[in-house]
Amino acid sequence: MKVFTKCSNCQNENSVQTSANTRVELAMKKGEEIDVSCNTCGATSRITVDEFYAKPSKMAQILAGVLFLVGTPLVFFGLSFILSRSVNHYVIYITGLFILVPVFAYVVINKQDETRVSDFNSRKLKGRTHNI
Repeated sequence: MKVFTKCSNCQNENSVQTSANTRVELAMKKGEEIDVSCNTCGATSRITVDEFYAKPSKMAQILAGVLFLVGTPLVFFGLSFILSRSVNHYVIYITGLFILVPVFAYVVINKQDETRVSDFNSRKLKGRTHNI
């Protein structure tokens, strides 16, 4: 996951790659302050964990879209092949379920990414605590 922060000199957005899902995990892995060098001005500054924020992943959105766009025609192609062989009312019910598979995958990927971003951004390491 990428987390972002603003440069104190030029206000450019910089990112840090991490496997942490919350600020607490990020602090445990990299410390409470992280050295970040700006991509634009080259300044290096120590940023506290609470100053980082997460944004929705474009890669997750692209993956979900590709799964939906590729999966839907494949399902229709496979189902048309099955329906051409035999027409049974059970087959029609099953085809309706298979059509939902790409839609379900798209919704699940987007929801997981939204939850990941919300979890990271809603809880601070220090300062005001929230009862969630």
